[in-house]
Amino acid sequence: MATQALYRTWRPQRFSDVVGQEPIVTTLKNQIASGRVAHAYLFCGSRGTGKTTSAKIFARAVNCENPRDGEPCGECPTCRALQEERCLDVVEIDAASNNGVDEIRDLRDKIKYPPQQGKYRVYIIDEVHMLSAGAFTALLKTLEEPPAHALFILATTEPQKLPATVLSRCQRYDFRRIPAQVIAARLRTVCEGEKVEVSDEALMDIARSAEGGMRDALSLMDMCLAYGGGSVDDALVREVLGASDRAFLFEFADALLRGDAAGAIRGVDKLMREGREPQVFARDLTGHLRALLLAQTCGNELAELLEITAEDAARYQAQAQTAGRERLLWLLDQFLGVEADMKWASRPRVALEVAAVRACQPEKTAEWDSLAARLDIMEKKLEKGEFRAAVAAPEGAAAETAGRTKAPAVKVEKTEPAAPAGPVNGAAVWDAAMKTIRQDAKLFAFLKNARFAGLNGDTARIEFKKGGEIYRNVLIKSGQDQQIAQALSQAAGKPVTVELAMETEIKKPSVAAEDALKNVFETFGRENVQVVDE
Repeated sequence: MATQALYRTWRPQRFSDVVGQEPIVTTLKNQIASGRVAHAYLFCGSRGTGKTTSAKIFARAVNCENPRDGEPCGECPTCRALQEERCLDVVEIDAASNNGVDEIRDLRDKIKYPPQQGKYRVYIIDEVHMLSAGAFTALLKTLEEPPAHALFILATTEPQKLPATVLSRCQRYDFRRIPAQVIAARLRTVCEGEKVEVSDEALMDIARSAEGGMRDALSLMDMCLAYGGGSVDDALVREVLGASDRAFLFEFADALLRGDAAGAIRGVDKLMREGREPQVFARDLTGHLRALLLAQTCGNELAELLEITAEDAARYQAQAQTAGRERLLWLLDQFLGVEADMKWASRPRVALEVAAVRACQPEKTAEWDSLAARLDIMEKKLEKGEFRAAVAAPEGAAAETAGRTKAPAVKVEKTEPAAPAGPVNGAAVWDAAMKTIRQDAKLFAFLKNARFAGLNGDTARIEFKKGGEIYRNVLIKSGQDQQIAQALSQAAGKPVTVELAMETEIKKPSVAAEDALKNVFETFGRENVQVVDE
């Protein structure tokens, strides 16, 4: 006899065996116990969450001769016939392959015949969203007023594709994704029944990979059992899934956050030598970076959100403290992009290595966001009170500095900004104002399409590039130009008005260009800045 898959062997036969859907199960049991059974139900939700299983249990329960608290007894002739699939009172239809008008007309003609053995003739239509428009039209009247002995259960993963006329005729139940801890507990029960040794970490790895689907989790467990024989551990699960272990992800993320490009390349090389898939690793890494971002944002709720232990949550929080939010957001953008690009890349490893080097050296990339990431790194060092400064030593001091590997630590003390004296540096005022404006994401996004043209007296000129008229007009009509003026006034220490203009209106070069360029040179060093004449 052929071996049966675990998800079929361990398919629940009673409502009490269905896990993760307690509100739905309780409602259905109460309806059966009270006799208030509707004529049409819609079970919707993602794959593997128990829609078809619940439909089959419900079909047995309504036809059971001796139901117990809404549960099928499993002992009466009707229950046994339904379990052995010998009863014609439950009809399962695959809408993906029977989606035409003719199939629905045939159903409509046969529905008038009473059940042979039970109380109801139950029609379970799986993937009902695959029915054609004509088929839905043919089904409507029967679905609204079926014979007293007929009961419809529609199951779908995409309820938004169903016509409103169908939705209004059904009781809708949304099956939610099953939490990882619940899946792991069910897998533990299955492994004990199959007499298989499995570690708790392996169960959680499988549960998280299933993404809320019990059937997916059981299928993965089947693969692991076939690969490992009588025992399953976390290393075997990672081997089957092609995933990287958590320790390696922490090490790789450390290299990115330190700016250690060589270490990141060594990590990619180790990954490839172990036979891992670059695209799978990119997906795992984005998940790790997301966890770090949530650690900064949600704090104590991290363990619940990621369904991890308190120890793992503490480790994520500790690593998250080494990077700013802007840097993490930029890293996420980088690796989300490379994950999509690798689907079409002829050499995915090269794409991953390029992304890793860029992530380690944000200051050498061309995007604007890389500047924000580098400033974020500098701010983190300033918050710690130490800033490594490279000091050029005289030629005669070479012998004295031999053997030194680090530059001297310079203590930085935070002081209150002094009031501006004399002429105001327009570029410095604009940089300070942008730190305030950045808190308003929408306004900040609009100003990314503009540039600061200088501060002439008490008027700040902001110029939009060609094609940016819509951003300029929205800012003026919404009154957000006053918000910009307020931020500039606060930064300058005096009232400042704002002039929003287009580059086509410029008659001569901005007088603030030299001041802005000089400020950039002082901040980053002349050798690190490339000036491009557009």
